[in-house]
Amino acid sequence: MRLFQEEAIQNLLAQGQAQGVFSKAVAGFVLPDGSRRLVALGTAEDTIFDIASLTKVCPTSTLALCAILQGKLDVDAKVADFIPELQTNYRDDIRIFHLLTHSLDYRVPMKTLRTLPPEKILEALFTYQFQIPPGKAFNYGNPPSVLLGIVLNRLTGKSLQQLGSETFFEPLGMERSGWDPLDRFPKEQIMPTEECEFRGRTIQGEIHDESAWVLRKLFPVGSAGMFSTVPDLLRFVQMVLNDGLYEGKRVAPAGLLDLVSHNAFAAEVGAETALGWELNAERFMGSRRSPRTFGKTGFTGASIVADPEKGAAAVLLSNFTWPHREPSADRINQFRAALADVFFAQV
Repeated sequence: MRLFQEEAIQNLLAQGQAQGVFSKAVAGFVLPDGSRRLVALGTAEDTIFDIASLTKVCPTSTLALCAILQGKLDVDAKVADFIPELQTNYRDDIRIFHLLTHSLDYRVPMKTLRTLPPEKILEALFTYQFQIPPGKAFNYGNPPSVLLGIVLNRLTGKSLQQLGSETFFEPLGMERSGWDPLDRFPKEQIMPTEECEFRGRTIQGEIHDESAWVLRKLFPVGSAGMFSTVPDLLRFVQMVLNDGLYEGKRVAPAGLLDLVSHNAFAAEVGAETALGWELNAERFMGSRRSPRTFGKTGFTGASIVADPEKGAAAVLLSNFTWPHREPSADRINQFRAALADVFFAQV
């Protein structure tokens, strides 16, 4: 391993700030020797951020993978067995696999449902009519993760907050992670995400994703709404890289790393994704990734990129959507890829 070049990371963060990609950010890294490093720009290293779609992996899909490895859930189980309200076409063909791989062809952006009551949002998902069968195409979106969260709740009788805390947050010492951070932390310790026109106020400490915010009236949602810090997420991703072990303690079942770092699709699907995690995605993982590099992004300016072959990972949390969201994720993805390239060149 080469010497960690903190100055190179600082310079890159300063460039992102100068270009207006974000004004504040924290980057963290797991090095191959097991050490962790943090570089902060304009805010404390343990600032709490809304991690948006990182919720899909921390904790939702990783909880499901643990249940699968423990024999409590089958990847080929029918979703309708857990959610009998599911009345879509192809109802009996929809499996847990399709939720983990985003291979249900939902073509309804959930932001279009944000004005509905939470029960009506669920009804729209439960009665959706698909144009193509499950498993025939990759179509990333929020609905599969919402359904997966409901499955986990009904499988265990516990909310995602409870499951996440018991399975990951408490064993890993992720003391600043979970839903509803204002119940536990001063507002000043939480990064504001947006001046929101939809809600007519500054969003700080409440869920940024509008549909997840509405659904929170019923339960914590599997697609978005988690809050965390870079130090906490480094512990989480280090556990995954170590195949469920953290500081010598078994947190998740052996076999986890294999599931998150290999393509789950057959060749004819023409797409690449791991179970529950994105895989080998150049747009945010950069050019130095290996074929087994796994990770995830979040709308608010968050990302995880982890390479099992190097035993290393990079985590970014930023205020990319402050004070207002951009029309696309192009600029933050370019920065995420550049951060990954700078870091993985060092290891």
